[in-house]
Amino acid sequence: MGQQTTEEKSVAFKIANKRPGFDEEQIKAFSMNTLRQAKSLRQKMSKATKIKLKVLFSLIMFGSLFIFGKVDLSKSWQAALNANRLILLITTLLFLTTVVITAVRWKLLAKAVGFHKNIWELTKYCFVGLFFNLFLPSTVGGDFSRCYYLSKDTKNYKDAFYSVLADRASGIAVLFITATLGILLSPDARSLPLQLKIPIFLGTFAVFVVVPFMPVLSQLILGKTNWISRQFNESKANIFWQDKSIIVMSLFWSLFSQLLMVMCHIGVGLALGLNQIPLWYYFVFYPAVAVLGFITPSFNGIGIREWAYTYFLMLVNVDRSHAITYALMWFGLTTFSSLVGGIVYLASHMKPPPKEADPDALNT
Repeated sequence: MGQQTTEEKSVAFKIANKRPGFDEEQIKAFSMNTLRQAKSLRQKMSKATKIKLKVLFSLIMFGSLFIFGKVDLSKSWQAALNANRLILLITTLLFLTTVVITAVRWKLLAKAVGFHKNIWELTKYCFVGLFFNLFLPSTVGGDFSRCYYLSKDTKNYKDAFYSVLADRASGIAVLFITATLGILLSPDARSLPLQLKIPIFLGTFAVFVVVPFMPVLSQLILGKTNWISRQFNESKANIFWQDKSIIVMSLFWSLFSQLLMVMCHIGVGLALGLNQIPLWYYFVFYPAVAVLGFITPSFNGIGIREWAYTYFLMLVNVDRSHAITYALMWFGLTTFSSLVGGIVYLASHMKPPPKEADPDALNT
């Protein structure tokens, strides 16, 4: 029966006892299918448990903001009603534009690993990914859906995954470096807690000092024949280390996207009349909040993000009620963009991707 693991042999033995009419090849095929189904079930249970814990944590954090924050909700509601609607409209359009910029960056990275899609298609996938991220997290994540739609025609899911991973890494890299520079250059950064600054500094070090040498480091630490080493050195992903111009251009588009996001944050502040916030401060607290949402095990950063916005805005003398209104407006922006993704999904008559826990579905 060839080389089998202990688990495979155990399953095969049980099947042979229960199904004496099966030949050796039938037993092997049946046992492999049984193990695959068991593994898929464990993955589903594990993923479902993780998502439930993240959702619970986000709900607790979000609720505690109002329970323990001593918020004057009538004042927050009044601030929202008095917000400048024209500025909010411009800010919303600018926010949606950042999704297009993400598609431009992704096109560059996808082309490097062999995918030739136009900007409109990739923009659709990005919007739909936002929709799946917020509204369908238990079955199809945003990044998984992007991989699936990009590779649907070619069935080359692995290379699509490399492009999405590189796209994510590029955006995160700029977030970390922007947050680090904001902390180092901000005149009031000394007041920020050390437990906030250390993860940001460590993340920046990892992204800009460790990641560029991963192909070499993986071989030195794990050996040339290790599966992880081969992914860095022998797969199509290696192009991202060989062709530096690709990474430079992706970082450029990431920086452009982050600048637009900062402008969106400024827009929300101006719409609420929070003129006491210095312009430079937006370059400090937005990346820091984004990094916190990324490194904290929560559901899409919900709860953590609202606490962080409130905390940072109160440092520059914004009262708690207005700070929470700001945080909720930003949550509204992200939710609206996700709903736009849902509209795009329905209007494009796109078929839903298979569940992430079913690896065989990707090959159908």
